[in-house]
Amino acid sequence: MFRRLSAPRLIALGFAVFMALGTALLKLPASTYGGISWVDALFVSVSAVSVTGLSSVDYASTFTTFGSTVVMVLMQVGGLGIMVFTTLGAVLFGQKVGFRSLLTVREELGSVDSPRNVFRLLGQIAAITLLVEALGAAFLVISFLRHGLSYSAALFQALFHTIAAFCNSGFTALPDGNLAAYADDPIVNLVFVALIILGGLGFPVLVNLYHYRQMRRLTLHSKLVLITSAVLILIGVVSVALLEWTNLATLGGEPVGTRLWMSLFQGVTPRTAGFSTVDYSQMRESTLFLQVGLMFTGTAPASTGGGVRVTTLALLVLVVYALARGQEEVSAFGRRIPRRLIQKALAMLSGSALLVIVATLAIMVSDGLALLPAIFEVTSAFGTVGLSLNVTQELSTFAKLVVMGVMFLGRVGTVTLIIALAARQRPKSYTYPQEDIAIG
Repeated sequence: MFRRLSAPRLIALGFAVFMALGTALLKLPASTYGGISWVDALFVSVSAVSVTGLSSVDYASTFTTFGSTVVMVLMQVGGLGIMVFTTLGAVLFGQKVGFRSLLTVREELGSVDSPRNVFRLLGQIAAITLLVEALGAAFLVISFLRHGLSYSAALFQALFHTIAAFCNSGFTALPDGNLAAYADDPIVNLVFVALIILGGLGFPVLVNLYHYRQMRRLTLHSKLVLITSAVLILIGVVSVALLEWTNLATLGGEPVGTRLWMSLFQGVTPRTAGFSTVDYSQMRESTLFLQVGLMFTGTAPASTGGGVRVTTLALLVLVVYALARGQEEVSAFGRRIPRRLIQKALAMLSGSALLVIVATLAIMVSDGLALLPAIFEVTSAFGTVGLSLNVTQELSTFAKLVVMGVMFLGRVGTVTLIIALAARQRPKSYTYPQEDIAIG
């Protein structure tokens, strides 16, 4: 049966299987202090595998060390990607990996390399991931020890938050449920920001940067991702600083140095990470509006994050630029963009926007939420961010199911799921005559 499944269907099925497995593990008595319902166990499992970070229960008071370990493994699996993870495991244990499995990994990574190069690509991804997470954990251990944690607690918290940050998941096992106590800590801020950005760039970009000294060139994909990401980070940091600087409930009551660290942190974290050093429910509506836009955009393709992807935004900007100049072809850095990619970007944008609108309306009707908390929650789920205006734990069962569906679609990818569910297309032996319609 599995041999007949296409690569997108295998990817979607792989995520679903791990979500179900995580649910069963989180229901074990050893995972929680006082038990957890099936709905909440499923919610946290979906959130972990989709590397979102939303939790329908108070995380610190609900999950034991074993439960947090389960969540940590689920985040790592979800961040690396099901097919990447399983193929790596097969290689490490000496099992044969067929040509079909390589194509599946290639589909998930969005790689343009030939299938024979996938093994080398997987090795590079594993090396980069282990190196980045090891360095991040080492620095965080030092900081957590300075804040009074025991060595064992500091080591576990460092490992948990390193994986969560690199995988762009907003889960935190700290008692306060956020990083407010570390708002003025340079090490914590810089490590989290670095891990979030690196995880959000995507593995193709990281591999390209890894080989830059030999190649001496960046691919068009890498250039667009790096430039667009830098612009979005700048917009995020500056907007938080300008709009929240005098807000006494967030940045306004802190020293100037702490305000700058908070602006940097909260300018980066909506790029699908979900950590916070401030109370988001106290932010001004103008700030939250911009944060919704950043969450909806998300990170790069084949990264540990979600959203409509920065390359989609970059392509739309290039399309508008080409139209403004009266050009029929869309190009960047001396390279022409294929029309099929532009069509895919438009399909991703329209499908994602429709999903967010429908899901927002659904939880507004079911739970009586106002527009801003509802769209913030749904966009956070779609972008696999994990930020919330303190409404996640108050959602009804129906609303939780809606948010779970949005998290799943946000991680798997709207276009990938559409392809996975669609029947095999048959090529047409004819074409229709062309006729223009009015636009604008």
